[in-house]
Amino acid sequence: MPSPRAFLRFTPFAALLLTAAVPAAAAALPRPIELAVDATDAPRGVFHSRLVIPAAPGPLTLAYPKWIQGEHAPTGPIQQVTGFTLRSAAGVAGQALPWRRDPVDPFLVRVEVPAGVSAVEVTLDYLSPTEGFGPGYGETPNGTPHLLIVDWHDLLVYPLGPNAAELTVHATLRLPAGWQYDTALPKAADGATGADGALAFAPASLYTLIDSPVLAGEIFRTIEIGPAEAPVRISLAADRRSALAIPEARLAALKRVPAEALALFGTRHYRDYRWLVSLGDTLDHNGLEHHESSDDRGEAGLLTEPDLLSRWGPLLPHEYVHSWNGKYRRPAGLAVRDSQQALDTELLWVYEGMTRYLGDFLLTTRSGIRTVEESREFAAWVAANEDRNRTGRRWRSLADTAVSAQIIGGAPTAWTNERRALDYYDESMLVWLEADTILRQKSGGTKSLDDFCRAFFGGRESTPPAVVPYTADDVYAALGKLVPYDWRGFFAERVYAVAPRAPMGGLAAAGWKLVYTDRPNEYQKARARSVKQIDATFSVGLLLKDDGTIDDIVIGSPAWQAGLGPGMKLTAVDGRKWAAEVLSEEIQAAAKSTAPIELTVEQGNAVKTFRMSYHEGERYPHLERDEKRPDLLEAILAPKAR
Repeated sequence: MPSPRAFLRFTPFAALLLTAAVPAAAAALPRPIELAVDATDAPRGVFHSRLVIPAAPGPLTLAYPKWIQGEHAPTGPIQQVTGFTLRSAAGVAGQALPWRRDPVDPFLVRVEVPAGVSAVEVTLDYLSPTEGFGPGYGETPNGTPHLLIVDWHDLLVYPLGPNAAELTVHATLRLPAGWQYDTALPKAADGATGADGALAFAPASLYTLIDSPVLAGEIFRTIEIGPAEAPVRISLAADRRSALAIPEARLAALKRVPAEALALFGTRHYRDYRWLVSLGDTLDHNGLEHHESSDDRGEAGLLTEPDLLSRWGPLLPHEYVHSWNGKYRRPAGLAVRDSQQALDTELLWVYEGMTRYLGDFLLTTRSGIRTVEESREFAAWVAANEDRNRTGRRWRSLADTAVSAQIIGGAPTAWTNERRALDYYDESMLVWLEADTILRQKSGGTKSLDDFCRAFFGGRESTPPAVVPYTADDVYAALGKLVPYDWRGFFAERVYAVAPRAPMGGLAAAGWKLVYTDRPNEYQKARARSVKQIDATFSVGLLLKDDGTIDDIVIGSPAWQAGLGPGMKLTAVDGRKWAAEVLSEEIQAAAKSTAPIELTVEQGNAVKTFRMSYHEGERYPHLERDEKRPDLLEAILAPKAR
C-alpha cells in the first residue's frame, strides 16, 4: 500500500476521506496500534490476540473487519470471536471498561474512554472452525495439528474513522516451538523479537497488515521460483511430508509462470512475491489474493495427486495474476477506505473474469502447467456448463452474478443451475476470449489482449505496491485505444443483457466449435473425481454425490421431466443396485432401446420409482477444429517468454 498521500491521490473517494467525521477518541493516534497474536494453541483451533490501541478520553468505536478484500463479501468471522474484553492500558491502567455492541451493526463495539486514559487494551480469541460453514476464509479451518494460517483481519479490531492506510500497526506473533513460517510482511528492521521469543514485524499500515497473511507449519518447505527481475517463491506447510514432494515437471512449469507473467504485463508491482500453500485434508480448496502473496489451500495431495493437479493446476497462476488485476488495478467500487465500507462488486467480471482467462487459461497453458489439449478440454467444459447447465440465465444476467456475489457465494449446491453460481468467473473467460479474438482480427494480427494487459495493468513499475482504481469506462477506453470498436455495446450484450445462450463467439473466432460425444471430457472427469461427484449433466441432467444423492438437476432435462429433484437419493437403476458405473452402463444401454430408464429413489421416508425417457447415450463436451477458420487459439496459448 502506498503512503496515505499516495493512496489519496489514487483513490476516487479522496474527498470523502478528507472530510469524513472522525470520532474524538480516534482522532489522534500518536503511536502505532500494538497487536500481539499468540498462535501456540492454533493446532487445536484457538488464536489469542492482545491489542493496545491509543485513545483519548471520550466515546470510542472499535470495528471488527467486515468486508474482506478478495472475498468480495461481509465475511469477517465475527461469530468466531470470543473472550472479548476491554481495559485501560495507559494512564489509569488496568481499569475494566464496559463495552456495548452496536445494536444495528454487530461488527462495531462502543466504549467510553475515561479521563486520564490514553490507550485501551483489547483481548480476544478467534476460534478456527473444525470444518467450513461459509465461503469466507475465517469461516473455514485456519489450523491443523501441523500448520496454521494467520489472517490478521480475524484477530483484531481498530478505531473506526481513519482510513486503513492511515492506521499503523506494530504486530508480533508467537508460533508453536520449532515451526517455520513465511509472509510478505517485513520483519522488524533491527531483527528484534517480541516477548517470549515472538516474531516482531515492522510497523505497517492496517491495510498492508491485513493484506499480508502468515503461513506457518511443523512440516515446511520453501522453494525459490525466480526470476531475479521478478522474484517469486513458494512456501508450503503440510500435514504430511509426502505432500511437499512436488513432481519435477509441475515445479518446472511453476518456475515458468513468473517469466510468462512478465511477458504478458511487462512489469511487476510487488517487491517479491510468495505463494503460501497450506496442504491438509481438513482444509477447504481455495485461493485468496494479496498484493505480494497469496493464501492457497487444499487437500494434502493438492500438488501431488493427478486428479487434484488437473482440477487445481491454475490456482497459483490465477492468484498471481491478481497482483496486477485486482490488487494494483482495482475496480473503483472495491477501492474502499476500510473494511467497514461495503464493496461494490459489479466489475468482478473484469477483476475475476479476466483473471480466469489470463491466469487459468493463458498462463496455465503458456507455462506448461496444462497442455494445450488439457486447456481445450477445460474450455469445452466451461462453455458447455455455462450454455447447457445454467437455466438461470433466462432471468439473471452475467453482471448480476457479480453484483450478487455476497449472496451467491455461500449458497448450497442444490439449485445452482437455476440460481446461477459465481459465473462471472467462467463465463467471463469466454467473453474475454472473444474480446481477444476481436483485437487480433481487427488489427490484422498486430494487437491482442496481451497488449491491453501491458497498457492497463503494466505501466511503470510500482514497488512498494500501489492501488490504482478503474471504472468500466476506463476498460472500454483502453480497449478502444488498441482497436476502435463498440466495446461498450460488446460488453452490454454479453455481460449486462439476459442471454439464453452462453457467448460462443470467441471459440468460433478462434477456429474451434463445441461438440458433444460419448468420449469423456478429461477435465470434467478429473473434476468430478476430485469433488467426489458423478457428472451426468450433459446427458440426463443430473449431478450426484457418490452415494447417489442428487446434488443438482438441470431444469428441462430428461431427469427433470421424469420428476426427479435435488436431495433425492438414487438406490437402483433399472433394477440394479446404485453405483456410478451402473448409471453409466444403463444410460449407454438406453441408446439402443426405446424403454425408459427406471430409477428407484428415496426421498425422506418415501421410496418412489421414476421413469426417465432418454436414448442419446452419454454426452461429454469437446472442442473440434473448424478448418474453415484459422487456428487463433494456438497463437493465444503459445508461450511468450524467452
